Amino acid sequence: MKHLHMLMAVLLIVLFLYQSYLVLSTNKLAPRAVKIATHIIYALIIVSGAVMLMQLMSANAPIQWVFAKIILLVAAISSSIKAFNSNATPVQRKTGILIAAIAYIGIVILAFAKPGNLF
Repeated sequence: MKHLHMLMAVLLIVLFLYQSYLVLSTNKLAPRAVKIATHIIYALIIVSGAVMLMQLMSANAPIQWVFAKIILLVAAISSSIKAFNSNATPVQRKTGILIAAIAYIGIVILAFAKPGNLF
């Protein structure tokens, strides 16, 4: 499950970078297939993450960092929705991409660091 989760995370970041490039450079939105793939990857990342969270909880491992990752994922998803909306202004798109990028960077840092006493 860990490898699936990591693969989906890498694919999600690649798709985010591709969509951001399209929006910032050519001011175009991603094709429909990319949007569908992004939704499927979000679903797989959430399901695989939930399965791994249940395994961590059964082993009594410290999981505070997981909650921070969940909060950052919600921030990344919501700001990506605004950034890649067809009705968004250029400022809203740039701000949404910036917030989502910061959230994804925070998720990656938490994934590697796994701090035991975050809160």
